Amino acid sequence: MLDILKRVEVKEDGVYFLINYSTDNPKDDIEYVANYFNISNINHIEIDKAIRENSKYAFLTYDKQAVCPDETFKIKIIDDMLAEINFFPPKQDGKLIVKDEIVGAAEKLNIKFGIDEKQIEEFLETRNYRKTYIFAKGKEPIYSKDGYIDYKVEINKKKPKPKELEDGSIDHKTLDLIEMVKDGDLLSIKVDAVQGEDGMDILGRVLKINPAKEAPDMVQGKNTFLSEDGKTLRATSDGYIFVQKKTIHVLPVLEIDGSVDNSTGNIDFIGNVIITGNVLTDFVVKAEGSVEVWGSVEGATIIAEGDICVKSGVQGVGKAKLISKKNIILNFVENATLEAKKDIMASAIMHCDVLCKGDVTIMGRKGLIVGGKSIINGNLLAKNIGSSMSSNTSITVGLDYEVVQKYDYLLEKLKIANDKYEEVKKIVDKLKKVDIETLSQEKRALFEKSIKEKLKLKKKIVSYKSDIRILIPLFTIKKSKIQVLENIYSGIKIGMNSSIMFIKEDLGACEIINDGGKIKICK
Repeated sequence: MLDILKRVEVKEDGVYFLINYSTDNPKDDIEYVANYFNISNINHIEIDKAIRENSKYAFLTYDKQAVCPDETFKIKIIDDMLAEINFFPPKQDGKLIVKDEIVGAAEKLNIKFGIDEKQIEEFLETRNYRKTYIFAKGKEPIYSKDGYIDYKVEINKKKPKPKELEDGSIDHKTLDLIEMVKDGDLLSIKVDAVQGEDGMDILGRVLKINPAKEAPDMVQGKNTFLSEDGKTLRATSDGYIFVQKKTIHVLPVLEIDGSVDNSTGNIDFIGNVIITGNVLTDFVVKAEGSVEVWGSVEGATIIAEGDICVKSGVQGVGKAKLISKKNIILNFVENATLEAKKDIMASAIMHCDVLCKGDVTIMGRKGLIVGGKSIINGNLLAKNIGSSMSSNTSITVGLDYEVVQKYDYLLEKLKIANDKYEEVKKIVDKLKKVDIETLSQEKRALFEKSIKEKLKLKKKIVSYKSDIRILIPLFTIKKSKIQVLENIYSGIKIGMNSSIMFIKEDLGACEIINDGGKIKICK
């Protein structure tokens, strides 16, 4: 019978039996093989067909392990990071596998890294055929962690949101615009980068990771102390936090108990300024921090690196200027110029020139903006725009006022250069018609000077035109909107980027948007 067993052949797709038609009944040989290897799922119909058609082989089973008398194993690569192994018991007195056979199989599968010999040894000790063992496991990369500055104070404040009271006024006391610290308070910590480690998959391929970036060096601001190792920054005095280009300063507070008038003179202070009274006409307040006025502002100038907050109103008499590199928050303002690098919030703005890089929000009992010229880079939100009594209101959104100012400046310089060029050109053209030899020394000098001046002006004109062309695309770069909660009146001039619209009739609540370069009113 050993001869029969030798006719069993294991092929790629399963187990076959070489039929010997010289025997009395080839099917008996097949039955013997099936019983010997305990193959229970033989397809007798297919076997009968193979014998009937004199086929060379009869198919027995897909299970190649079924006819192997020795202990065997199968390695399965799950992915690049994991391979598993299953073991199958021997038949009768089949040979047991040894460790070298298992490890040696890795080479055929190109597995070069992470072979788990402890798992192999566990099987060789227990011969547990029901368990799936880990054969090889890749090394996961340990990703780098960039260094960073852990700020213990707020350096990116949220936009202040004034609270509207029942009477329509705005509560400025709860804005929390500045953050107070004490001497010795921890301001920031430099956290070092943590370098990771490359990984490797079971095929021996390196899994590269990016190196960690170190945190930027901390800079010692005013009234702060940086430790010798550059890792911690602390306050060295009581004061308020002021952040400029991510450098933390602790600025003291100057409190004016009363008004800025002849008794105080102009104010120029390195920190925050609190004025419990008013700021009178023609006086100037400058601060490297914020300015808070508890009273009102007349025709004065206030310039601040931080916020400007006026709890009462501004009666500017056409002279007041409030210029902030952050936010301007006030109640009503009339006949003044407002310039803010961030947002402006008020309950009413009347007959003012408004220059704002952020959003303008006008809420309160009236929530009104009327008169004057406003250039707002962000959005405008107001209850009412314009009035039935005044139509001289111009509002442009979506434009950086500094770009507009530079554009207007260049246009003016171009006009002056063109006019001067035409004057010089007339002189040159007139003198060209005269024989140079007949010209007096004085006129000859004028001729030479005019030619040089003409060339110089030509270069200026070309330069101005080039600068203007660079600015023009900036007029369409941002899409902002105007939101009206109650009324917008006729006669208002609306600008959006490079488009202009005049409101021809009174309207109620609406949104004015930039729709594909055209101004559109949505009710």
